[in-house]
Amino acid sequence: MYGLAMYYTVKTLLSQGKSIREISRELGMCRRTISKIKTALENGHDHPVGQTRTKSLDAYKDLINEYYEEGLTAILIHRRLVQEKCVAISYPSVARWVERLKKQEVYVPLHSKPGEESQVDFGYMGLFQRHGRPVKVWVFAMILSHSRYAYYQLVTTQKISVFIECHYKAFEYFGGVPRTVKLDNLKAGVITPDFYEPVLQEQYAGFLSFYNSAPITCRVRRPEDKGKVESAIKYVKNNFLKNFRGSDYDKLVCELKVWNEEVCNTRIHGTTRKVPETIFSSVEKQALLPLPLRRYQIIDVSTRKVSRMAHICYRHNYYSVPAKFAGMQVRLESNGTLLRIYSGYTKIAMHAISHAIGLYISQEEHRPQEKRNISREEYYQHMLAIGPDTLEVFIQLEKTRPMYWHTMTKGILNLQKSYSKQIINSACKRALRFNAIGYQHIKRICESGLYLQDELPLPESNFDQSGGFGHDLSVYDNLTHYQS
Repeated sequence: MYGLAMYYTVKTLLSQGKSIREISRELGMCRRTISKIKTALENGHDHPVGQTRTKSLDAYKDLINEYYEEGLTAILIHRRLVQEKCVAISYPSVARWVERLKKQEVYVPLHSKPGEESQVDFGYMGLFQRHGRPVKVWVFAMILSHSRYAYYQLVTTQKISVFIECHYKAFEYFGGVPRTVKLDNLKAGVITPDFYEPVLQEQYAGFLSFYNSAPITCRVRRPEDKGKVESAIKYVKNNFLKNFRGSDYDKLVCELKVWNEEVCNTRIHGTTRKVPETIFSSVEKQALLPLPLRRYQIIDVSTRKVSRMAHICYRHNYYSVPAKFAGMQVRLESNGTLLRIYSGYTKIAMHAISHAIGLYISQEEHRPQEKRNISREEYYQHMLAIGPDTLEVFIQLEKTRPMYWHTMTKGILNLQKSYSKQIINSACKRALRFNAIGYQHIKRICESGLYLQDELPLPESNFDQSGGFGHDLSVYDNLTHYQS
């Protein structure tokens, strides 16, 4: 299509009285084109009329815009159009449309007041050697948006506890707390990505509330929403990491601290053209919220299933819970020193955390009643509760059976499942009378009903035992009520 200049040229030559043939020869154009321009000029169109072309995606532009706002890439948008809407369209057409949408979006520079906002993010640094083993290393960055004053910390995991630790160390480094923390949709901080109503990790939300700060989450796949910390991550990689030599993790930690203090915060910032440390010291530090009197206590929260042995595994050790919770799901809360175990909202156990590996840490009261290790004093009280003769049996067992009195006493106590305390005490009285002290003897007396018989005088022995091992066997006949 010929432009506005050509229209004016043809209009000028026609006003000079030249014919279509002459104009065609002079301009090197087709006579039919000159004729169309002449007709347009006669109809009052002194400029070319654009042609409107119908595009194959025009009917789906609202749907594509909706997919794009959801954060879908051009590949995913094309897949949905083809599979769900049965649109016969090529991927390059969708890609060009998405590219035009990106160009249409205009980003307005965001200016923050002193102490108003900080931005946080993680950046991957690579593999390094720690204690002789390779570990993946990330750098945590928190940037104060007004002054660009930065805090960096290396980590080997992005767990919520580490994420929170990085935050309060950054606050302590700044000597105050920003009013808001803008974060990406990190797994450690955000469960469900939503710009307007994010479902934050319960502990992270509680942590920020403890410091009187509030979280702001960025939109999905919109790095420009936190462009300051994005630039800070690029800066630490290009200015510090590329200049680092070696693969030792501890050396990396030390050199990053020096670089953070002596290079990062003291250089002239590329955007503000000012020194971050100067702006921070003179303006922003005073505008930060004060730190609380005590540091936030990090609680490691997790769930476990109680094993058949009524123990849960936590950090390579095994901790007991009451036996009735075996096979159930419980919640663990740990501050690094104490481990609290909950069933629902009820605390069922508490242990001091051991830093050893592979230990079974059990509390006696968590065992089933029949498997508990009862102390000597408890045995004494249980036997006394049955009767004085039963207590005397216990005392004699301690003296005569020092290796086995525990099991024999436990057996006598278990007789209460079948016999009353009165019967057991009477059986113990008869056993003492005939010096037949032992669990099996007392059990047989209870089973045979010998405790009901009248007391018989002890028979006198007619054997001279001074020179041998003779026994009067009639004693055993009396015990078993045997008659020849």
